[in-house]
Amino acid sequence: MINGQFIKLGPRHAGKIVTVVIEDTHYRILHGEDELAVRPRKNLGPISRLYVKGMGTQKDRQGSPDDKPSRKS
Repeated sequence: MINGQFIKLGPRHAGKIVTVVIEDTHYRILHGEDELAVRPRKNLGPISRLYVKGMGTQKDRQGSPDDKPSRKS
């Protein structure tokens, strides 16, 4: 999902890490130097937040130093 818009690439691209080039009127999805897809943008407003989701993108986070519980809990 990019800016609230679902982008389907198909099962053969599942698990690939891609680059999304955000242009004025469309998105270009690249894998290395190969262009996988070009999709028109439905929402032309500015993109103000970035959240990446997928296999290997979210690392286990430690809540506090030395794995101690925080004082607020």
